Amino acid sequence: MAWDSIIGQARVKQLLQRAIERRSVAHAYLFFGPEGVGKDALAIEFAKTLQCRETGTEACGVCPSCARTNDLVHPDIRVIMALPVGKGEDPGDDPLEKLPEEAVEQVRAQLRAKGRDPYQEIEIPKANFIKINSVRDLKREASLSPVEGRYKVFLILNAEDMNAEASNALLKTLEEPLPNAVLLLTSAYRERLSQTVLSRVQQIECSPLSDDEVSEALRIRDDVAEGEAATIALMADGSYRRARQLIGTDVAGERAEVVQFLRLVLGAKTLELSAELERLAAKEKGHVESWLGVLASWLRDAMFLHSGVEVPDHRRDEPMVTFVKRFPGGRLPEALEAVQRSIADLRKNVYLPLVLTTLAFSLRSLIASPTRST
Repeated sequence: MAWDSIIGQARVKQLLQRAIERRSVAHAYLFFGPEGVGKDALAIEFAKTLQCRETGTEACGVCPSCARTNDLVHPDIRVIMALPVGKGEDPGDDPLEKLPEEAVEQVRAQLRAKGRDPYQEIEIPKANFIKINSVRDLKREASLSPVEGRYKVFLILNAEDMNAEASNALLKTLEEPLPNAVLLLTSAYRERLSQTVLSRVQQIECSPLSDDEVSEALRIRDDVAEGEAATIALMADGSYRRARQLIGTDVAGERAEVVQFLRLVLGAKTLELSAELERLAAKEKGHVESWLGVLASWLRDAMFLHSGVEVPDHRRDEPMVTFVKRFPGGRLPEALEAVQRSIADLRKNVYLPLVLTTLAFSLRSLIASPTRST
């Protein structure tokens, strides 16, 4: 039943189970796709199954190996992720060695929570990138024999967070794979990874979830009433994580806020825009991230409408139709990318007023003044 704990993604689950059954597990995989569709969940479940003592295509969930993986404390499963830089830290130091004890405990707590709920986003203050220390530690660990499992498994979450040095260090491990070492990378931004890294991993695309899959997950996992679950699923763009953020929110109200924000960004009322940016910046980070998600969803629908793709009636309102007609030359794919960058910056604890101001100027340039510079 372990694979059933992952929402949807039947094709990917079958692919991974076949690899285990045929003993053809590759040395490195990249799970890529939109935010919140289960990439981390798939990677963690794959790692758990590889280490399970029952040695089948399904993790038993109860053996000591599975129990430790449930808390992400298995000695042969290491998680590589963005971490803060400690005071006086050198590239050769253990990635946690120079961090304050409270920061180390926070990392451990976040990992335990992630193991129990792989759809949860890891949030660690000042963790802006994956350090070269972490990748060097990976290489050292990969050269050792497993402690109790069959493999040394390394989960590199949000692999696009690797800085240049870390990415280059990882290449050496990918180019010279070690026996019994399996690297599982996840990323919502595959385009930010170097082509050299991409050429050395087996890439597995994780598709957006269906509305029915999201709705069912909300009802069963989050105890959301059927009507609200269905409404949220329609607005979640196939992302369970996004759907969770919308629980209890006024979706229609937030979409109206998004329209007003775009009117100010693309209009000439500078003082009103400034006041709106201040109002947004005063809100809690979680609320702003949810609001940015609504903005991304609205722009995505406008992009589809602009391209002639059918947009459902409940997502195509009069302001969107007017917007598409008024700005026929708007670079909407790039505008959507700007919003997604803002969400990523927000998660990296970039100064919130700066994130919002930068976004406003980017959207104005891309939509109202779309001429490319030469």
